[in-house]
Amino acid sequence: MAAFDGAAAQMQRDRQSVFIFPEGTRSYYSQPDLLPFKKGAFHLAIQAKVPIVPIVAANYSNVMHVQSRRFQPGDIPVKVLPPIPTAHLTSADVDELTRHTRELMLAELGRLSEKARAKGISMSASEARELDGPAKSTGVQY
Repeated sequence: MAAFDGAAAQMQRDRQSVFIFPEGTRSYYSQPDLLPFKKGAFHLAIQAKVPIVPIVAANYSNVMHVQSRRFQPGDIPVKVLPPIPTAHLTSADVDELTRHTRELMLAELGRLSEKARAKGISMSASEARELDGPAKSTGVQY
């Protein structure tokens, strides 16, 4: 894609990293899930011949959940997955790379959220509401 030529060249020349959310927007799911991934980040990685380093955060609806007006302090476990090489790929591989990356991240999201939930760190909005109700960012009830 010609639109990425400049960005890909700069990434290679300056050894610059790019942080992209492949869903394109935040998802406000109360359970671990991901929106479909946009393909732009994958086209850029292939064109720049740089690895994709997936970073997964556990479901954080216990900390922020827009629908229930929840925004409070809390812990959100994050895991960096192994890099996915792209140097040998072409634009014909974008669909498979996108699907594979999403599947890896979704599986890790489930594991990470389950592990965090078992420790009482992450829970669904309804579970959190049962414990303490909506809270302001200070954790104070309102």
